[in-house]
Order: sequence, then C-alpha cells, then structure tokens
Amino acid sequence: MKMKSNLFDWCNYVYWLMALLIITQTDKLSLHIFFNGFANPIGDFLMPHLTNVGDGLVLLLFAFFVFLFRSRKLALILFIAFLVSSGLVQFLKHFVFENHMRPMYVFQHVKGFHQIKNFHYHMSQSFPSGHATSSFVLFTFIAMNYAKSAKGQIVCFIGALFFAFTRVYLSQHYFEDMFVGSMIGFLCMKYAQVFLSQSFQQLDSPLNLSKK
Repeated sequence: MKMKSNLFDWCNYVYWLMALLIITQTDKLSLHIFFNGFANPIGDFLMPHLTNVGDGLVLLLFAFFVFLFRSRKLALILFIAFLVSSGLVQFLKHFVFENHMRPMYVFQHVKGFHQIKNFHYHMSQSFPSGHATSSFVLFTFIAMNYAKSAKGQIVCFIGALFFAFTRVYLSQHYFEDMFVGSMIGFLCMKYAQVFLSQSFQQLDSPLNLSKK
C-alpha cells in the first residue's frame, strides 16, 4: 500500500522528540502554569467550542460521512482505529492511572491561576487525554488518505496538535496527558490502516445510495 503521510509522520517524530525533551526537563505543574499564561478572552470564548473537534462523537460522525460518500473500507478502518485507541485510553485512565488528577484539582484554589467563568472542569482521570487521541486519529486518517501535498500534510499536523492542545489551554489535561494521547492516536490510526487495508480491499468503493 502506498502511504501518503510521510511528511505527516516526520512532523510527529520531531514533535515527540521535542515534547519528550520538554517533559523530562520541566516540572509538569510549572509547565502547566506557563501554558495557563496564554489565556486570553478570545481563547476563553473559542477553546470550549473548538475542543469538541477531539470528541469521539465528531470522529464517529466523520466516519459515517466517509462510509456514505467516500469509502466503506476507509470508514471501517477509521472506526476500528477509534475503538482500539479509545479502549486503550479508557483502560489506562480507569485501571492504570486512575489516581492521576487533572490540573484544576491542584490549581482550583491557587491565587492568580486563570479559570474560565462557568466552564465545567473535570478533576480526575487525567492521563492520557482522550480528546488528544481522537484528534490525532482523525487528522492522521485525513493525512494518510486525502492530504496529497506536503502543505496539506503540514496543515493536518498543525490541526491535530492545535485541537489536542485545547485540552491543555482549558486545564482539562497536563501537557504530558496530551502528548501520550497524541501518540496513541497517531500509532493506532497509522497501523490500523497498514494492517487492515488489504483485508478490507473488497469494500474499497463508495456506497451507492441510488441502487435499489
């Protein structure tokens, strides 16, 4: 199978190296305070809405659209990648890192820490970020199948990173939660397509709704 995501892959690898350097060289609380300093009125208004791009429901709706109008094979692969990545994230959240609390659990009473008025903050099961995982599943899928140019693949990576970062901006996750979630999403989507594409070859055609 000819892959179209070479540049997208390399963007991820560089991001991993930089993120690991940041995580290993900084304290996660100090790092989160640094990111909290990015808060501004425009971000406070937009981010609670933009973060929904990383919601699993959005990804499922996108997969349904692909199933109806593009390719049943690709839609099924995307759905399986979502199930595997989401299952892994939920297992880690609930059974391995269930005691990892979210940023607002720590910072809710810290003077000067920015909070968005009337925004609902989660307190527990912080690691890893499910929204970051879904964002990278979605944009890795787009990069592999529809981003034919280098510019398109770079845009896909920036999109995945931006929507994952909304979780850090909103203090729903630490940077390390976002980082691990993004790795899970990228790897699950990439290898789901690599290993399943040939098996689902017979489904590689759009669904024709005009047939009776």
